[in-house]
Amino acid sequence: MTVTEQPPLRLPAPEDGGGAGPRTLLRLRPEVVVTAQGDDLELTHPWGRQRVHALGAETVRRLEALTRESADLADLARLGDGGRLLHLLRRFPYLVTTTLADRLGEPLATAVPIARSAALPGGAPPPETAVLSRFAYLRRLPEDHAGACVLESPMAPFRLTLHRPPAGAFVAAVTAARPVAEASVLAGLDPAAGRSLAALLAGTGFLDDGAAGEPPLWDFHDLLFHARSRPGRHDYPTGGVYAHPEIAQLPAVPGAGARESGDGIDLPVPDWDEVLARDPLLTEVLEGRSSVRDYAAAPVTLAQLAELLYRVARIRRIIPADPEDPHGYDVVDRAYPAGGATGELEIYLSVVRCEGLVPGVYRYDAAAHRLRPRPFSGPADEAAFRELMTAAWRATGCTVDPQVLLTVTSRFGRLSWKYSQIAYALTLKHVGVVYQTLYLVATAMGLAPCGLGSGDTDAAARALGLDWTAESSVGEFLIGSRPAHLPRRAQRFADIVTQARAAG
Repeated sequence: MTVTEQPPLRLPAPEDGGGAGPRTLLRLRPEVVVTAQGDDLELTHPWGRQRVHALGAETVRRLEALTRESADLADLARLGDGGRLLHLLRRFPYLVTTTLADRLGEPLATAVPIARSAALPGGAPPPETAVLSRFAYLRRLPEDHAGACVLESPMAPFRLTLHRPPAGAFVAAVTAARPVAEASVLAGLDPAAGRSLAALLAGTGFLDDGAAGEPPLWDFHDLLFHARSRPGRHDYPTGGVYAHPEIAQLPAVPGAGARESGDGIDLPVPDWDEVLARDPLLTEVLEGRSSVRDYAAAPVTLAQLAELLYRVARIRRIIPADPEDPHGYDVVDRAYPAGGATGELEIYLSVVRCEGLVPGVYRYDAAAHRLRPRPFSGPADEAAFRELMTAAWRATGCTVDPQVLLTVTSRFGRLSWKYSQIAYALTLKHVGVVYQTLYLVATAMGLAPCGLGSGDTDAAARALGLDWTAESSVGEFLIGSRPAHLPRRAQRFADIVTQARAAG
């Protein structure tokens, strides 16, 4: 957490004339636009717009003022028409920020609604004991907000900005169940401020109240990834927002890596008529598809790998960017569909046994249909290669010694240059599409395919010679020679329809 040197926060006591605790300030989110039309108005905001009728001129004026400045909740309650304004704010709570501040207006914490399910916090008494939700996390804001940090959680429909160090210290104090009074002392807050902050944490969904319980089957990172990579549980810009105009888009076709030299190995291009003549029907392939963890004695051949890679992963064409479009980029067309046609996925081959190919690491050049060797630069690279193959062996339940491991990597910048919030989720969707395409083509060709559910990111980066933050493994797939006793096509549909219908 980024902090600045400030004196401990002490709110005035009642005898000082400052009241019994911090003030609660309400304000409309900065993105909200209020357009007044007499006694009516229109609210435009990140989730859409609403029209509200017959409010009265004074209520309209006060609501417009909330786009520029905060109003004290206690003052609003005392106003003659304050009830009408508060009713309107409670009707649209996802447009209202709530700030705890001292009597001089210095903010301690601000709750910003980030989902339409948010309700105005407050109304319930502060808890006597507090413990932070296991899904909550604290992070710093960008440098233009230095000194502040935010508390977020996929379980909470709010983002809580902590403006001063004692607020962060209070959050740290309740990472274990602790009386609010004790947490306040540890954080350097007076009791009234501690109680108000505990109430705000509870009202915004950041405490584990033990009643409803937190979802036990979710890991922290999975729930966070799910909530942040789809709209509905956050208010961050999502989709093709082109958030990095100052950075050039990565090239559609990557250049040679540091460990690559020479012209590489040109692969044969399969013959269209020959492939059509021997391929099974699509339905036979779909029904015959399975993960095969058993290999024939003779390994897969270079010609088979060449055909598989050509049919699955080659670049069919590149559509150049429109030079007049500031958001234009070269579109990559491949055999499988991909959001934005960014073509961020690459395939590397880690070869143990392949007829016609020396064991080692290769990058598939999808534009030239060529293998580019990546020789090991020393014993450390060779050790990483062994680690990679061991991880693949373990991923199969230690059932098969790999012949060829295909590592699918993502050049993340090709996606994140255009897409925000959904970039990583999108690349994983693409990996799934590649897996299915590999399965179908390998099955049609009579090979032994097996998608893996995990891989060693660090070992892959070292073995393949990659910076894992720029291009990293996101999928692993084994290819080998299919045993003769396993058919490559199905003869009929298989299902459990009869049993399921009989059961109810």
